[in-house]
Order: sequence, then C-alpha cells, then structure tokens
Amino acid sequence: MKLIDIAVNNLRRKKGRTFFLVSGLALGIGAAVALTSVGDAMNREVMHTLDEFGANILVLPATEDLPLSYGGMTVSAVNTGGRSLTIEDARRIKTIKNSENVSTVAPKLLVVSEVKGTKVMVAGVEFPSEFKLKKWWRVSSGMKPGGVSEVLVGKDAAAKLGIAPGDTVKLNGGTFRVSGVLGDTGSQDDALIFADLATVQTQFRKGNAISLIELAALCGGCPIEDMVDQVNGVLPGARAVAVKETVELKMQAMHYFHRFSLGISLLLLIVAGMIIFFAMTASVKERVQEIGLFRAIGFRTGHIIQVLLIEAFFVSLLAGIVGYVLGSLSPRFIAPYLMSAYNLKFVFDPVMAVSAVAASVVVGLLASIYPAVRAGRLDPIEALRTL
Repeated sequence: MKLIDIAVNNLRRKKGRTFFLVSGLALGIGAAVALTSVGDAMNREVMHTLDEFGANILVLPATEDLPLSYGGMTVSAVNTGGRSLTIEDARRIKTIKNSENVSTVAPKLLVVSEVKGTKVMVAGVEFPSEFKLKKWWRVSSGMKPGGVSEVLVGKDAAAKLGIAPGDTVKLNGGTFRVSGVLGDTGSQDDALIFADLATVQTQFRKGNAISLIELAALCGGCPIEDMVDQVNGVLPGARAVAVKETVELKMQAMHYFHRFSLGISLLLLIVAGMIIFFAMTASVKERVQEIGLFRAIGFRTGHIIQVLLIEAFFVSLLAGIVGYVLGSLSPRFIAPYLMSAYNLKFVFDPVMAVSAVAASVVVGLLASIYPAVRAGRLDPIEALRTL
C-alpha cells in the first residue's frame, strides 16, 4: 500500500508529465477503438446489404428428374415425380441448431400452365416471405397481391401475354385476378406468374408438395457449411446446397473489414507503446534525484521498479478508459461527414470496452518495463550525488 501511495503522489505532483502520458496512450487506444467500431459498423451494414441479394441456401428434392433454370441459377433437382418436398419440410428447417441464423424460409411450388395459348411457369409462393427474401422486387404497376386469388406477373410475362393489373387469367381452370406487374428484375422472375402457394397447391392438385425451398442465412458469423449439414440432417429426403458465390462474397467482405481494422489497430497500439516507452525513458533521466532520495531512505531495486510500474499501471488504466470513451463516441459524429455513412449503426460492445482497457494496461506496462528496470539499476552512489 505504501508503494501505491508513493506512485499516486508522484503522478499528482507531475501533472504535466501524467497528462502527456495519458493523452498519448489514450489517443492511440481511442483511434484503435474508433477504427474497430467503424469497421464493425461497416461490416454489419455490408452484411445487411448483401443479405438483401436473396437466397444463399437452396433445398432441393433428393431425386433428380427435370433440369430447370431458376433465378439465374441452374436447379438440377426439381422433382416432378416421385418423392417431393412438402410444406412441413420448410417448417422443420426452423428446428436446426443454427435456426437463429436463418432469416427467411421461402418455399416454392413450380408448375407449368397455359395462358392464352402460351405455356408459362407459375410459381406458388408465400408472398410475405418472397418479398422479404427479394428486397429488390418492385411492383411497377398495380399493387402487391392481397388475396389468395390474386397473382403477380413478371414484366416479360405480362408483355408476352398482353395482360395488365385488373385483368384475369385462367390457371388450370381457375380464375385469378392480376394484382400487379413486377418491375424488371433481370432474372427469370420476369417470365413467371407468382400466385399464393396454398392456392396453387389446391388448384393443381399437388397436396402439400413444394418444388424447392430458398433460405436466406444471416452470414455475419454463421457456419454456412454446418447449416447445410443440419438441414440435410432434418430433411433426409432433400438435398441442401449453398450458393457458393453469394456466401463467399459475404465472407470475403467480412474478413476484409475485420483484418483491415485489426491491422491498423495493432499499428496504432505499437505507436502508443513507443510513446510510453520514450516518455518513461526520458522521465527516468529527469528523476535521478528522486531515485537517489528513494535510495537514501532505504528503497531497494525492486521497490523502485514497483513504484514506476504502478505509476505506469494507473496511467495506462486511465488512458484506456479515456481512450475507449473517445473512440466509441467520435465515430458517431465524424463518420457521417467523412464517409457519408449516415446509416452506420454503432452498438455498445462490453467486450471491446474491456479489451480496450486491457490492451492499454498491457501496452503501458510492457513499454515501461525497460525504463523501470533501468531506473532500478541506477548506481546508488551516482544517484545520491545528485541530491
């Protein structure tokens, strides 16, 4: 306790030096925290944006009967005969271990019907899930379907068939009202007619069968391959596959921001440590008389080292707290103006707070060990001569 009191009193007496040490390390910690916070916020924003690009896991029937291209992807296992997926299979996906990573489950039933003498593919979907999965969908004319007997027609299909919102179409003998026309998507959706899944199942006598299931997984940290295995485990009659391009793009973006912020943060901590090292080394030279006084009253080498390291601990602790506060608050005000990033969301992370303070203490102590040892090894006679 006596050594702690001495160290605290020394810091109080040398307010200018203490302020310099605290501010130097705090700026380094603050910059590292700010950069990490911005990186994490950008990562969350990128992952959220990429999640809007749709499915990254497809669940298909285990048997392969009819090759089919859907949504710009080749789906080679849409089963038109034999064992089909069912709507219960879509519900069971929510029971997998990583179900919290599944943001959207969108089952589909694909059938072929004839409209005005032209064969067209009809997709039975659950419209709320489909619009959530495909956030780029826009209804160019009309409105979203509001009833089970209303359909949404792709742009190319509407032009080919000469139909518009308010018209009616016959699908396998049933009459459906065109609620709206889908805007140009640049995918096969433009050539499809979308109808309510349960209604299509009834109208085409498919029972509870579905053709495939699209999943959107929140991949900020989801084990995509494990999720595929888990889906295959709960659906033995199906085959889940990851859409590699989407997943790899998401994971690449995540790792890029993580590595960038980590590397720059490490560099800033090294710079902050150098500031502490040179400041403590210079302080030892200035405190030869003080060290001589300590020697005169009976302090040993270990006592001198302890006093200086205790000072470094308190300086580093205070710098870590100040640095975290500065680093966590500054991006909220600076990022919108420097990066035009008004949508970035910063959240309090207790792990980052503890890590920032711990890193500050570790860096401060490591940078102070050599100057402290050097001070403890000063020749007592030479130190006393300065008194």
